[in-house]
This record gives sequence, C-alpha cells and structure tokens, in this order.
Amino acid sequence: MPRTINEWPSRIKAVEREFESVRLAVDRLLADSSRDSAILEPGVELRDVRQASNHLSGTYIIRLFAEFETGLREYWLATRKTKPPTRTRDLLDGIAATRKIPFDRLDNAHKVREHRNNLIHQRNEPTAPISVAIARGYLSRFLSRLPLYW
Repeated sequence: MPRTINEWPSRIKAVEREFESVRLAVDRLLADSSRDSAILEPGVELRDVRQASNHLSGTYIIRLFAEFETGLREYWLATRKTKPPTRTRDLLDGIAATRKIPFDRLDNAHKVREHRNNLIHQRNEPTAPISVAIARGYLSRFLSRLPLYW
C-alpha cells in the first residue's frame, strides 16, 4: 500500500497541538502553584515546575524533528530501496537534491536540525532559538515538496 506524504505534516501538526496543550497546562500549574505550593505532589517543588516550563519548547522541538526525520527516512527507503544516510544532514541534502527543494526550505530545515542538535547534545554553538510553531512550518514546507504518494 503506498504511503502518502500527507501523513507526516499531520503527525508534526499533532505534536504542535500537544505542545500547545501541555504549555497551557504547565502555565496554569505554574500560576496556581505560585499562589499555593500545597497543590503540588510530594517531591515536586515550584522550581521543578519552572524548569519544566523553561524546557518545554525545546522538548517539543526535539519531538517535532523526530517525526520529520522518521518521515524522511521512510520516504528514502520507499523510493530508493537503499539504506538512508546515517547523518541527518546528508539525508536532508540528498532528498533536497533529488526533489529540487528550494534552498530556503532546505536551509530552514537545517536551522531546525541545528537547534535540535544543540538541545540534544547541549552544545554551546550559537543558533537562533526557533519556536515550535515556526519549526513546524519550516519542516512542513520541506515535506510539501515530496510527492503525494510514494
């Protein structure tokens, strides 16, 4: 059964909606626990909730990119019948070259990849922070250049 590229932007959008839901919940918990720390479970302190809030966007950038990369790897396997490149940079570049994806879409996908790498590997390389919504848009625009069915 052929796969459809529509599946991957939908999965990425679902991660963004989940982020928005969790952001709302964490913001509400932070506000409520700032007024009354007794509402927190034993072992959870206000500083833990603040830290979770501060790291939430990064966590969901990692999740977004994981969905994106999984889609690209499945696309590669389905269309090339060879093992995809190990390095994600090479995967992006290879697909962009064969699909004639415009440089700005490739560059923006690399920006998300680099930001994700900094988050995962705790690098101190300067990258501009990218919001979850912007990252989702960049990745979805890259995917939009793939064929509808593969």
